[in-house]
Amino acid sequence: MLKVLVPTDFSGSGINAAAFAIELFNKKTDELILENVFQTPKEKSGTLISIGDIISNESKTLLEKERRHLKAEYKDINIFIQSEEGSIVHTIKNAMKAKDINLLVLGIAKHATQLSRITSSFVENPQYWPMLTVPQNSYNKKSTELVIIVSEDSSGNRAIELENYLKEVDLEGHKMHHLKFPGKGDIEGLKQHIAVLLKKHKIGLLVFNTGKGDRLQKAVYAHQFDSYLLSFPALLI
Repeated sequence: MLKVLVPTDFSGSGINAAAFAIELFNKKTDELILENVFQTPKEKSGTLISIGDIISNESKTLLEKERRHLKAEYKDINIFIQSEEGSIVHTIKNAMKAKDINLLVLGIAKHATQLSRITSSFVENPQYWPMLTVPQNSYNKKSTELVIIVSEDSSGNRAIELENYLKEVDLEGHKMHHLKFPGKGDIEGLKQHIAVLLKKHKIGLLVFNTGKGDRLQKAVYAHQFDSYLLSFPALLI
C-alpha cells in the first residue's frame, strides 16, 4: 500500500497530479497527503496582524478546498492536509521522512519549459525515488500501456525487482514495452526509440527502472530526459 505525498501550490498542478496518482495506482493508495509549504516575509515591529498567521490560515483553507475536491471524486481514499512554513525542498524532505512516505508525486505546471527548482532537486537525488512526475496537461491520458526503460549495465536483479514493484502497486496488468539503454549507447538514440513508441502506441506512463549508479540513473538526474518529464507522466524508480 502506498503512502503518497503531493506538494501543492494551488496552481492546479498539485491536485491534478494527486488525481492522476489515485487513478494510476487504483486501490493501492492507502494514504495521500496534500502539503503546502509557505514562507512568511519579514514583518516590521508593531504589526497588529501577523502576516504569518494570515498566510498560514489561507494555506489551510485552500488545502481543505483541494482535499474536499478530491474526496468528492475518490471517497475511499484517506486524504490529509499539511501546511508548513519553511524552505520548500527541505520541508518536503523532512515530511517524507517523518510520515514514512514511499511515493513522492510532483505536478508540473502546464506551460513549463523547464523543470522547477523543486522538481529538479528530487530528480537529482534518487534516494527520494520512487517518484512520479505528472505534467498538468496529462490527466486525461489513460495509462493503458507502459514504456519500461532499463539500463543494460544494471544488475540482473532489476527485472525481478521491477516485476515485484509493479505487482505491489497494481500496474502488472498493463501492456508493457521494454527498452534497454545500451551500456555504451547514446542518449539521443534511446530518446528516438521512446519517441517512436509514444507515436505508435497509446502510452500512459514512462517507467525509468534504474539501478544505483548505472548510466540510465545518471542520465536522468543529469536532466537528459527532462523533455519527457515535462510532457509525459513518468515514474522514476
